[in-house]
Amino acid sequence: MNTAFQPSGNEVKRAAFSDHRRSGKLSASRGLVTASLVSKGPMTRNQLADATGLPLASICGRCRELLDMDYIEVAGMSADSPARQVLGLTESGKALAVEAAKGVAS
Repeated sequence: MNTAFQPSGNEVKRAAFSDHRRSGKLSASRGLVTASLVSKGPMTRNQLADATGLPLASICGRCRELLDMDYIEVAGMSADSPARQVLGLTESGKALAVEAAKGVAS
C-alpha cells in the first residue's frame, strides 16, 4: 500500500480541530463551561462534565483553553479521594460570562 499521499495522524487531528472550531461548537462548549461555573460556582472537571452533559475529554480541553486565556483559575482542591482541582471563574471570566449573557438576552 502506498502511503505517500496519506495525511499523518497529526494532520488529521489538526484538520478535525479546525473544522470543529469553524463549526462554532468549540465556542458553544466554552460557553457551557463558563455558564455552569456562573450558575453553580466552582466545580471539578468531572462535575462540569455532569452539569453540561459534555464528555470529560471535551471538558478537559475547554478548561485548558480557558485556563490559558485566564478566564478560569484553580480555586482549590476537592476533598475527594483522589483530590481533584476545583475550577472557578476569574474576574475576566466573569466579565466574559456577563457579556455572553447580554448577547443571548438581546
